[in-house]
Amino acid sequence: MSEKAMVLKVAVVPYLLGLLLSPWIVPEHLHDLGDASVEAVTATASRDLSESSAGVNDASLDKMLRIDELGDPFANFRFVLHRNGEVDPCATSATEGLYSGIKKSAMEKYNYDPSSYDKYDFDALLTEAMAFHFLLIDECGPYEGAAKASENKWSRQVMNGRKDALPTFVAFCDTGPKHTPILPDHDKLVNVNLGGNDVSYPCAYHTREGVRITSLGQLADLARQVPPPDAESCNPQEGSSDATCAAAPVRELHLYAVPAGRVFMFAPSYVGEVFELPHVKVASGRPVSLEVLSLSPRVFDVKNFYSRDESAEIVKKALAETSESHKIKRSSTGASGYNINSRRTSENGFDTHGRVAMIVKRRCFNVLGLDEYVESMADGLQVLRYNKTTAYVPHLDWIDDPGRRQEHNFDSEGVGSNRFATILLYMSDLGEKDGGETVFTEGWPSGMPEEERIPYEKALIELRGSGDAKDLAKGSWEEEMVAKCRSRLAIRPHSSRAVLFYSQLPNGKPDKASLHGGCPVLGDDPKWAANLWVWNAPRGGYPGSPVNEDVVKKNRAKGAKEEDYPGKKHAMFTNRGDDSRFKNAKLHFQDTFWGDLGFGDPPLAVNTYEGHVWNVMVDGKTLQSFVIDKRPDQAYFI
Repeated sequence: MSEKAMVLKVAVVPYLLGLLLSPWIVPEHLHDLGDASVEAVTATASRDLSESSAGVNDASLDKMLRIDELGDPFANFRFVLHRNGEVDPCATSATEGLYSGIKKSAMEKYNYDPSSYDKYDFDALLTEAMAFHFLLIDECGPYEGAAKASENKWSRQVMNGRKDALPTFVAFCDTGPKHTPILPDHDKLVNVNLGGNDVSYPCAYHTREGVRITSLGQLADLARQVPPPDAESCNPQEGSSDATCAAAPVRELHLYAVPAGRVFMFAPSYVGEVFELPHVKVASGRPVSLEVLSLSPRVFDVKNFYSRDESAEIVKKALAETSESHKIKRSSTGASGYNINSRRTSENGFDTHGRVAMIVKRRCFNVLGLDEYVESMADGLQVLRYNKTTAYVPHLDWIDDPGRRQEHNFDSEGVGSNRFATILLYMSDLGEKDGGETVFTEGWPSGMPEEERIPYEKALIELRGSGDAKDLAKGSWEEEMVAKCRSRLAIRPHSSRAVLFYSQLPNGKPDKASLHGGCPVLGDDPKWAANLWVWNAPRGGYPGSPVNEDVVKKNRAKGAKEEDYPGKKHAMFTNRGDDSRFKNAKLHFQDTFWGDLGFGDPPLAVNTYEGHVWNVMVDGKTLQSFVIDKRPDQAYFI
């Protein structure tokens, strides 16, 4: 364990426990324990508080939070806690109570060395405060069905001699080894100390708009930005000489707790709701926002996400691509190989590392509340072309693996990785009768009253009467799709429009309501679109991607090569030692360090995939890049 993690455990945890359970912070519901229990808790709290406070000066913390200059950001303030992706809160702090604990604990922590603590330390600090402040709030426990009690490593733990004292919030943040995907930054997590030898992974915390909270200073800034609620007018009772009004309304900051190994998900409450995203920057400078189109499935219109110039450049690059693996050709389906589907008649290509593609991919991560871009959690930008009458039957972007036959573990409810969210980009302007919509067959048109919804059978009759589908065979799946497009939730393309939807629920289960398809194009102009699939953890073929160990062992026992994904290649990188620029070279997979490749270092052999980019870097700068092609064995020299 790192030195700073040890400091956090030893110096902060005892202080938190004493402080957060002290008489002036203990929530009212704690009195349900009975007088004797309360006396025991408060006595311990008072002892810990007095011992921990000795010699502590909060002047540096006040200076960091600019208390003298801007005032106390947490005066008359409380925190409202939500589980990731949920509209309704599971707990609310006592006014100023939670922050009192955080502040005094952080004072000790930041006085030690403010510059040495990062967002992972803050996650642990806030999780400890949340867990013990909301000690008896059961509603903040794990998602229903996320983990059976027998599988949860906290289900039988005993703390301070009481089996019921372990906060259920701990089991929400850390759902155990069978339900915690391993993200690329997993090794950086700082454990939450529960007392004794019991430790747990922390939650991460986001705002309603997806901004990850990474420091106490940022938390203070966010608190200052919260406007007071509308105050009721002051109306003292008639005849009363006391005209003093009630105290100022309490301000609230809503925090969304994301369990370890999971990623943030927006929590929409009604169709038409808007999430302003000022933290997402675009070249035009226009404000980016999300407008809710549907609650189930969760679908959002992403306003001002990208420009028509970016749209045109993506199409231009796709048309100019000549490599077999990336050029525009008949679309395929499935998790393994190039498989033609008779009900997917579109064409597609991939733009993995083009200039605009990389800008758009990073912007997608920003919109989704991911504070760092991770190449292994994103596919390339898939560019699509639908000509007249072409379409794609309704499907899930979440990849199913019945019987767990693939080496890659797709079980995202457990520790596997799968497609988590999709952002669709449209590059064509299509009219009302031109078709080409994206239809969500389990959703209903936005804002349409239930009594005005059109049954599929009626939509099909009206379609045939209109003659709009005259180029489609009667009774064909394409004709059926047009009828669904005119009766269910359908997104009409226009150039530079973007749409976000989720393929998973907050606990990692596939969201079957996200079934969607590409409606047949009925007009003469083609439909151009692109999509980015974002995964909940590293996808197959990347370092750290989850695998089905039993399948791997079975394949190896048969003498099979690593064939979890077709297209796997073997590459060797060698430094000849004759170019001084590469004396201290290092090999990176995308932005991830792989190994030393300087003068005298042995060649590096890797298993990789077609289209992967390997960068040779010196002092953080890329001097040479290699793109893996379709040859089975490849050698590269610098």
